[in-house]
Amino acid sequence: VQTCALPISGIVSSGVGAMGPRMDDDQTVRKHLKVFAGGLPSNTTEHSVGAHFRRYGHVQSVSVVPPKESEAKKSLYAFVTFKFAADADCAVVDTQHFPGASRQLAMGFATPRRKDAEEAQNKAGLLSETDPCKVFIGGIGERDNEDAIGDFFSQWGLVALVYRDKGAWGFVHYATREGALRLLGEGSVIFQRRRLEIKASDSKRMDETERNDLIRRAVARHFHRKSIGMGPPSQPSPSMGGCGPPPPGAYPPPAGYYGPSSQAGFYGAHQP
Repeated sequence: VQTCALPISGIVSSGVGAMGPRMDDDQTVRKHLKVFAGGLPSNTTEHSVGAHFRRYGHVQSVSVVPPKESEAKKSLYAFVTFKFAADADCAVVDTQHFPGASRQLAMGFATPRRKDAEEAQNKAGLLSETDPCKVFIGGIGERDNEDAIGDFFSQWGLVALVYRDKGAWGFVHYATREGALRLLGEGSVIFQRRRLEIKASDSKRMDETERNDLIRRAVARHFHRKSIGMGPPSQPSPSMGGCGPPPPGAYPPPAGYYGPSSQAGFYGAHQP
C-alpha cells in the first residue's frame, strides 16, 4: 500500500495541526472520515487523488492500493481521509468522474477492522429502521431558523434537509446514514446555550426521488458555502453542471413531504 500525505493546498502531512493531534487510522474509520474510492486508472498517483478530492474540503491523507498479482485485471482503489465529516459525506454522495477512468468511481466509507466490527454493528442499532438518515431534534426554539440549525448540525455530516415544527422539535436529514450515526452517538448537544435532545426518528421514509434531489442540492450548497466562507473550491463539482453556486432560497423541502414548500432559507422552512 502506498501512502502519502500531500503538501498541496488543503492537504497536510503534519501529525499535529491547528486543531491538535490528528486521529489515528482506526479513529478516522470509526468516525467515518476515511472514504473508499474504487475504479481508478492504472496510472493513478496519491497526488492526483488528493488533488481531485480536495475540492470537497481538507484532505489529511491519501493511500492508493494496487491490485494483488492474482487480481491484475482489477482497478486500483484509494482511501482518502478527510478532516471534517460533511466533506467526507459530500465526496461519497457526489458523482465522481475521475480523469482517465472509464466509468464513475465506486464510493463508500472505509469499513472497520474485525476487532471494531462488533462496536460498529452496535452503533448501527441507533439508526431509525424507517429512515436511517433522519434524526429527531427536541428543544428547538421559536427563533431558531433552518439555516442556523442546518449549519450547526453540519458538524456531524452533510445536511440535506431541516424541518422545524411550530413546536419545540424538528428533524435533520443527512445525506448519509453515517452523518446520522455521528450525531446519534452524541446523545445530546448544546445549541445556542440550550441542550437539545437527539434520537432516531420513527416517522415515514422520504420518497427516493425527492431524497436524491435533496442530496444533489446539498452537494451544490456545500460548494456554495465554501465559496463564500472558505474560498472557492479548486474546481467545481461535476454534479453542479458548471452553473455556479445556487441562489439563496434554492433548498425548500420537497413539495408534499412536510406540506407546501417555502422559498426561505438554504435548508427549507417550517411547515405553515
